[in-house]
Amino acid sequence: MHDDINRWAGPLVPPSVEELADRYALGQLVKVYALGADMRDYDLMRSVFADDAFGQGSTKSAPIDEYLPFVFKGASAYQATQHNITNQHISIVGDEAVVWSYAIAIHKAEIGGDKPHLNIGVQYRDKCRRTSKGWLITHRQVVVQWSERFEAKADS
Repeated sequence: MHDDINRWAGPLVPPSVEELADRYALGQLVKVYALGADMRDYDLMRSVFADDAFGQGSTKSAPIDEYLPFVFKGASAYQATQHNITNQHISIVGDEAVVWSYAIAIHKAEIGGDKPHLNIGVQYRDKCRRTSKGWLITHRQVVVQWSERFEAKADS
């Protein structure tokens, strides 16, 4: 499946009950990932990826078991994170799907520390596969839309 955004063009028809269930499950994958990141639960983050998944970000691209620990370590370096998942676009063809999820990831640094606060607007562009256990992400591309850094001081 390619990344042609026209797959989401109108007109739109109501989905079947089965498609609604698939869309719900697919939309939850990124939310479970975000919950794992924010709660510092690596196993929860990892649970949404297939064993052969690949991660592609702005600073590292690698098989998921090399990529994800890198991402987890980076997020865990902050006092707190909050990943807000906003718009989602889902396209399903048989047992494969493409899910684009917009997110605003807030990274709060320790007040008075050397690290700044960091807010990032991203798209998670996930390719997914239906397995015997359910939907899993097979490829994740993180596309940064914008970012802002600012000093971690008591009033920020």
